[in-house]
Amino acid sequence: FFLCPRCSPHRTKRGSRGMAELRRRRPPAETSEPLPSDASDTLSDTDVDCGASSASETDMAERDPSREAGSFGPAGHTSGENKLTKLVKRLFFGTSLLLFLIFVLSLGHLTTLAMLLIAQVLMFRELVNVRYKTRLVKTIPWFRTTQWGWFWCCMVYSYGNSFSQEKLLSLIRSPTLVGMLPYVQLLSMAAYSFMLMLFVLTLKAGYYKYQVGQLAWTMAVIVVTVVQVNSFTQNIFNGLFWFLYPVGLVICNDSMAYFCGLAWGKKLTQKPFLAISPNKTWEGFFGGGICTVIFAFYFPLLLVSYFHPTVCPCEALFDPWIDCETPPPFLPLLPLERDYTKTRSHFEPLLSSALESYDALQRQLLGQSQPLLRIQLHGLALGAFASLVAPFGGFFASGIKRAYKIKDFSAIIPGHGGVFDRIDCQLIMGLFTYIYTSTIVDGGGLIARERVLALATALPAEERLLLYRELTASLRDAKLL
Repeated sequence: FFLCPRCSPHRTKRGSRGMAELRRRRPPAETSEPLPSDASDTLSDTDVDCGASSASETDMAERDPSREAGSFGPAGHTSGENKLTKLVKRLFFGTSLLLFLIFVLSLGHLTTLAMLLIAQVLMFRELVNVRYKTRLVKTIPWFRTTQWGWFWCCMVYSYGNSFSQEKLLSLIRSPTLVGMLPYVQLLSMAAYSFMLMLFVLTLKAGYYKYQVGQLAWTMAVIVVTVVQVNSFTQNIFNGLFWFLYPVGLVICNDSMAYFCGLAWGKKLTQKPFLAISPNKTWEGFFGGGICTVIFAFYFPLLLVSYFHPTVCPCEALFDPWIDCETPPPFLPLLPLERDYTKTRSHFEPLLSSALESYDALQRQLLGQSQPLLRIQLHGLALGAFASLVAPFGGFFASGIKRAYKIKDFSAIIPGHGGVFDRIDCQLIMGLFTYIYTSTIVDGGGLIARERVLALATALPAEERLLLYRELTASLRDAKLL
């Protein structure tokens, strides 16, 4: 006992102290199995929404950021044949989408609005599926029902509120529908109250954080797919030009940025453009922007000259192609500028010189004189926005895909991904177009006399008589009668 150092009382005592201190200092051993959790609301969004990637994949992404920012799928270079096949597929289905869009536009405003509604439904489905987990949804009652309930509640309010405005109210010929529109807000409030109660009643212990996180994500998706897209409704009925023109600008910017990046990418600067989109280059961004501004300046000439009905505001829902007097934004600039007051007369020499230079350039390029239209100047502002700001709608979508480690939002369009993959940049462009036309472009030119007359005809007889007297008095004050 005394000869064994490990059996010595003093040795044993000191050894016990050392082992105890060592245990206190030693970090807890890592286990491959997760710790069991109780039935409290400790289920975090990370545990739920990132379950598609294993812990090893997460560690690899942390050690190698380029993996998350890079391409998805197996590593390695794609063969030339596969690249060619992919390019042909993208061109074929891209051209098919463009032809389908032209066909829908030819059917009129109402058909275009129906296409927009279908796109909203598909976009909402794609975005909510980003955080959708089947293994958890099966245990949560009415999970998908509540998501779609919130969506349709906001859709009813959005479209009902749009058609309740004076511009669109005059298009509805049915007295029954006109009488129902004032109650849309009340119906939407009732649906909102029901959805709020349903959500609270479906909260389940152990899933509180997941359900609240899903509700927040659903509301964010509704802002993108319903609130933001509501501006497209106004653009469509102000004239199909205001729908087709911004769509064309975004398509031009997307295409030219690709070809400019393909031709001059990484040749002027090696500095990366964006971490979330490593394939994007500065040369492609600015090259596509310059081409888009030039396209924005000349594209209105094509639409006004050969597709004049597109500039006409909608006068009847079921009359696709109507002709009208050219609205003021699409008239030549020179006659309008000559009507300036004397306070602006000192601009006339500079304006005349600029217009003469423009006319000489048109003669060289087109072989004929072409007056400068007001919409061409507005197009410069819209083209600049489509070049500098609209692409960040696509970068925002790329950030979502990087965060959830998905390549596309869906595979509904072969070679292009989902609907949101194709129109991510279009959403903010359509919103800006609506705000720009409402504030900068002459709004009075977007309301035709026929629409005002139809709106006045819908008034009761007493209101029409009062309107006639007020209009007569106004004309007499202006010494027009």
